[in-house]
Amino acid sequence: MAAISLKIEELKSSRDISSYLYDREDISPGIVAKVNKILEDVRRGGDRALIKYIRRFDRTDLDDIKDIIVSEDEISSAVKGFKKEFPDLAGALAQSRKNIEQYHIFQLKNGEKSWLKEFGPGRKLGQKITPIKRVGLYVPGGRYIYPSTVLMTTIPAIIAGVDEIALFSPPGRNGNLDDILLYLLGIMGIHEAYKVGGAQAIAAMAFGTETIKKVDKITGPGNIYVATAKRIVNGYVGIDCLAGPSDITIIADDSARADFIALDLLSQAEHDPFSRSVLLAKSKRLAEKVVESINMLLETLKNDTAYKKNVEIALKSMKDFCRIFYSSKTELLIEACNTIAPEHLEIITEDPDNIVKGIRNAGAIFIGSFTPVVAGDYIAGTNHVIPTAGNARFSSPLSVNDFLKRSSICIYDRDALEKEKDKIAVIAEFERLYNHRDAVLKRFSL
Repeated sequence: MAAISLKIEELKSSRDISSYLYDREDISPGIVAKVNKILEDVRRGGDRALIKYIRRFDRTDLDDIKDIIVSEDEISSAVKGFKKEFPDLAGALAQSRKNIEQYHIFQLKNGEKSWLKEFGPGRKLGQKITPIKRVGLYVPGGRYIYPSTVLMTTIPAIIAGVDEIALFSPPGRNGNLDDILLYLLGIMGIHEAYKVGGAQAIAAMAFGTETIKKVDKITGPGNIYVATAKRIVNGYVGIDCLAGPSDITIIADDSARADFIALDLLSQAEHDPFSRSVLLAKSKRLAEKVVESINMLLETLKNDTAYKKNVEIALKSMKDFCRIFYSSKTELLIEACNTIAPEHLEIITEDPDNIVKGIRNAGAIFIGSFTPVVAGDYIAGTNHVIPTAGNARFSSPLSVNDFLKRSSICIYDRDALEKEKDKIAVIAEFERLYNHRDAVLKRFSL
């Protein structure tokens, strides 16, 4: 395996990072057209159209639409056998579940609450927090199986009090969901699941079919077709965020271990050939050591067949989308990071608190040499569904609050309304909404 050549650049301005940023126009018109056709076909054709696309894209010989429904027998059988066959994995998932639940329960208790307050005689205002009634959770399949995403998407929804949770995931080549997904459905108490993926799954969630009841909100990551479909149906239903390929930014000084940084850059790169990674180093010396460490790691993996596919993906990702910068100016590194607005940010420096204070745009922040992104991916408890593609400028990681909605409350008695009726009438009359005006004034003359 040839050594990977990574250019090391001196960061002189945050503008130097501009070529790394996502282009919102990089979704080809062809993909948008294909996804639009799938969405429209499923919206109009329901189950019949869904079967057509399941056969084509999920690669299963489906005859009866009911075969996409995950049965209680499948789930209970998986739960019974899974702990016995994979005790260590079951124990790890149990710990992950516990940590995620603890974090999100605390988040809920200390987050937004329903309230009602008197703001004057006879006038009360407030808000009511209500869980979303029905949510569709998308769990990617294909190259990898993601049990961690089941935990990350279901736990906040359950804690928020969502009434109906429906899970959608592409089936394997045998036409079924992997046993680990069935196991998690069982232990999490999810009783509605479907063996369908891609844009057709998003269409079924957004519009419903004869078999599938439409949802109020869609959450969960997916490939470019899933992301494009979510973008298009946004408005028909709520969505969590518009996701792109995963990304990581690492800010590090000479106190950081170069081999640790290399490990974290490679682990992120193996997600997808389009995954993006950037190092913002305090010195050129550190940057050079990281590049050396990356090549040493790749050399050790080249003869390990278990890593072959992952290494191929990571190599393409790093060749096309890895950038390494250095600057002795901490403020410039912070500015560059805020410009990128990374999904994942690792800070490995002697004074991380000072850097954290300056970070405005980052989805999830991991501090210290022993807090790799993978801890947050699996077991730390924070959510790993995080805004990508620079969306951390205005979006947040998935949380309990994503499954809650606010209703404002307004209560006037007669005296309170009479006190303000003329002001209401003046505004309504200016806007030429005369029935608005009369709806207040005539209450006191009829």
